[in-house]
Amino acid sequence: MRRGKWLRKLKEALRWRRDYLNALRDALRKFRADVVRKLLLAVIAERGSLAGRAEAVGFDYESVLGKLDELADVDLLPPVKLLVGDHPVQVAVDDTFDEKAYARAMPVSRNLAMFYSRVKGAFIPAIQLLVVTVRDLVTGEVYLVHVDAYVARKVAEMAKAVGQDLNFSTKVDMTLQVLDRLRRELNVQVITFDSWYVNGRTLLSDVVSSLKSSARVVEGDRSVPVGLLPEGEHHVTYLGVPVKLVVLDYKGYGRRYLFSTDLSMSPEEILTAWENRWDVEVVIRELKALGLENGSFRTWSKNLGYVKLISITLNFLLSLRYVLGESLGVVRLSRLLKTLYLEVGDVKKLFSLR
Repeated sequence: MRRGKWLRKLKEALRWRRDYLNALRDALRKFRADVVRKLLLAVIAERGSLAGRAEAVGFDYESVLGKLDELADVDLLPPVKLLVGDHPVQVAVDDTFDEKAYARAMPVSRNLAMFYSRVKGAFIPAIQLLVVTVRDLVTGEVYLVHVDAYVARKVAEMAKAVGQDLNFSTKVDMTLQVLDRLRRELNVQVITFDSWYVNGRTLLSDVVSSLKSSARVVEGDRSVPVGLLPEGEHHVTYLGVPVKLVVLDYKGYGRRYLFSTDLSMSPEEILTAWENRWDVEVVIRELKALGLENGSFRTWSKNLGYVKLISITLNFLLSLRYVLGESLGVVRLSRLLKTLYLEVGDVKKLFSLR
């Protein structure tokens, strides 16, 4: 499609998405409207460091740094709730920045943002992210509804050893808190996560997930590893919870052991829900494409604030993409918005709020 036509479509999409911008402004009640616009544009218009992004839109870097602490408290749910309404949704949970060899890591840096991995021979983020998405099951739209930072137990122990105390919380504890809220505020039909999250506490009434081949289930009067079960549908008990288990050869990639705690789901519905779990992986990839890994600041709140800034920008770009009806990556879409901004020459006109 020619650039001129794209720009016209983008202008129309921006008009359609003023509802989201206004909901975002409400979520960012501490910020003036012009600050919201400039923060969004800083992420959209440039790549690289936050300092370079701020400079590109004429925003003082020190001012942006000061806003990061406030951004850390931003709640992503209300604007997303406006977009999905009372439609049934599927929730997907995952985490990123996961360094498995913590036991071989050296002590964390003073700012708790990085620690040295002997395995990788470099400093890597000590802060990990719990990422939660929702898929609108009516429209197919996917949004980031929650992101929060945590550290692995080993990192918390290392921090304590050097006199820095962190309130440690496992990702499962955090996940259960988030799910409880989402189930109260949204029309959640199904929850999905990978096998690393599966335990006796997470087997809620609406979960679809997978098991490792070594996981043991009770079928009838016998306990058996799921890897020994034949392909097909099985009614079994796992960790004391009745589940519907589907064993299948997944598209030539080997066997998969999918299950649902909702016994009324068909094998086809279970497979579809499990495949939709990939939503959260795509969102994590898009977060990184927008520069998620470019931020490393001296305090916990500033690091989380930077993550929230990238997150609200991603949701804005996703909402635009759905209005456009095109399968655009967020990087390409942000480049088109930058072109439109350069033509308009006024951030207020580009992101006009009522």
